[in-house]
Amino acid sequence: MANYDALAIANEFITRNGGTMPQMKLQKLVYISNGWNLAINREPLVRDRFEAWDGGPVVRKLWNHIRDFGYETASGLLTKRGTSTPVKAELEEHERAVIDHVWKRYCDYSGLELSEMTHEPGTPWSNAYYGSGRNAVLPQTDIQQHFVELALAGRAQTA
Repeated sequence: MANYDALAIANEFITRNGGTMPQMKLQKLVYISNGWNLAINREPLVRDRFEAWDGGPVVRKLWNHIRDFGYETASGLLTKRGTSTPVKAELEEHERAVIDHVWKRYCDYSGLELSEMTHEPGTPWSNAYYGSGRNAVLPQTDIQQHFVELALAGRAQTA
């Protein structure tokens, strides 16, 4: 029932990938997992805010960390500043299930392909970027509504 540091959620995907991952793909997987958690579990997975950058939704803190420190450990995990301790989330089972689902569904897409998905008209990114401007915050309520709509559309296709 906690909101986690974006670095910890990023580490979940880095681990599943077996090491480092391109920043764009990592950013989008963190965003998508937050969106699906909002839709399924009705709470944010990530406590950090998402911004509408040119390349899609971005957590500035995650971008800055990778830019400034890179993937610091031998395993490629993101660490707490000034330590070799990876940032970790004590995930609940239902939260881990969301991350597992996101990984299974989206792992084969490139960062650019994931970015293109976020740029479609009517997405939280496009609403923020074109409505409020570059680097505008994506409200969690908009992200939740979008992913609920994706879930409902997916259900309608299987009916």
